[in-house]
Amino acid sequence: MDLPERKVYTVSEFTEELKDLLEGEYPSVWIQGEISNFHAAPSGHVYFTLKDESAQVRCVMFRMQTRFLKFKPEDGLDVITWGRVSIYSPRGEYQLILDTMEPLGIGSLMLAFEQLKNKLTEEGLFEESRKKPLPRFPRSVGLVTSRKGAAVRDMIRIASRRFPGTCLLLSSTSVQGDKAPDEIIAALDRLCAVEEVEVIIIGRGGGSIEDLWAFNDERVVRAVAACPVPIVSAVGHETDFTLTDFAADLRASTPSAAAELVVPDKLEILDRVIQLTARLRNSVTKEVRRRKEIVNETVKRLYDPRRKILERRQRLDDLTIRLKTSMMRHLGELRQESVATAKRLRPEYPKRRVEAAREEVEALLNRLGRSGGDSIKGARTDVEKLAARLDVLSPLAVLSRGYSITMRWEERAVITDARAVRTGEQVRVRLHQGELDCTVTGKREPERDPAD
Repeated sequence: MDLPERKVYTVSEFTEELKDLLEGEYPSVWIQGEISNFHAAPSGHVYFTLKDESAQVRCVMFRMQTRFLKFKPEDGLDVITWGRVSIYSPRGEYQLILDTMEPLGIGSLMLAFEQLKNKLTEEGLFEESRKKPLPRFPRSVGLVTSRKGAAVRDMIRIASRRFPGTCLLLSSTSVQGDKAPDEIIAALDRLCAVEEVEVIIIGRGGGSIEDLWAFNDERVVRAVAACPVPIVSAVGHETDFTLTDFAADLRASTPSAAAELVVPDKLEILDRVIQLTARLRNSVTKEVRRRKEIVNETVKRLYDPRRKILERRQRLDDLTIRLKTSMMRHLGELRQESVATAKRLRPEYPKRRVEAAREEVEALLNRLGRSGGDSIKGARTDVEKLAARLDVLSPLAVLSRGYSITMRWEERAVITDARAVRTGEQVRVRLHQGELDCTVTGKREPERDPAD
């Protein structure tokens, strides 16, 4: 069997040839799948795996393309991607180099809207506790909108009709496009720097989600939430919602509705003043009539002042008599106590007390002497008995009868067996009086017991 002509590739050559084939065959391709193992590198590139039920492919999207994404990719998100097939030579793996990506089943702008909304909600940016109340009668109102739009004309018309004296200060800005977020923030800063401005309306007319997207920009939303002046958001129509609506202190369905919420109606206020004036007049009239009736009733119930004086004099006489009786009774009690005290202070009374105490002390001393002598005598007898027992048990008493104690020279350990000593070894012998330093010149070991 003839073999075909053999052409040997290096790994690099073979990989490059496959790479050229794939890139030439698939210059661009749309692929749908689920994102997993998503990782964003510090360089700005993102890496992830696109998978379905039975296969997966590695994907990379470089920083130049990721900056155009309207949403944040994350694991578990179903997406549709567009790019080209290539091979990553160092690992010999094929991969997709993506140019664009959009979420499946929902627009990228709506997904970005929900992601940013959830993020800011978790931060507490939309909490009701952060909302500031609107002033009831603002003298100066700031407007953040386009000077060319219909929204500003509607707000000026309605504010002038409702309360002609209200000052409107327009801080113009573009309301759509890439430059709109920066201009909106700058317009807010300009109005916040004016001390007279008491409330701000930010908004524009209706449009698509792309047209209103500047009011979903994270920087704009944070600027609205951080503004020290109360803000009313009026972006789009009644069905349109932007993130500035949640961050503002109050949302209006349209710019015209915002003007009606912020600027009070002068005619309604005048009607209210007239009604309150009438109610106040009626209330004052009723209160004056009621007070007059109370005064008349009080006058009828008043006593003659002379009767009050006589009653007070009679009360004073009663108290005087009671005071005199009480003082006499108290003086009698004190006199009796004085007599009893004088009796106890006579000379013979303390003398009897002293003699009785002296007799009691002498009796106690006699009892103490007898008790102490008996205790000492018994303790001496016990000590003598213990001393006799100690003498019997004392080793020194045994030495006094001619016995001795043999100890090792240095250790001073008692030797009880001749087998434990070597001939020539020095030992020390303890006598009843003093010690002897001896050298062992011979020894006689005990005879072994035949039973051992």
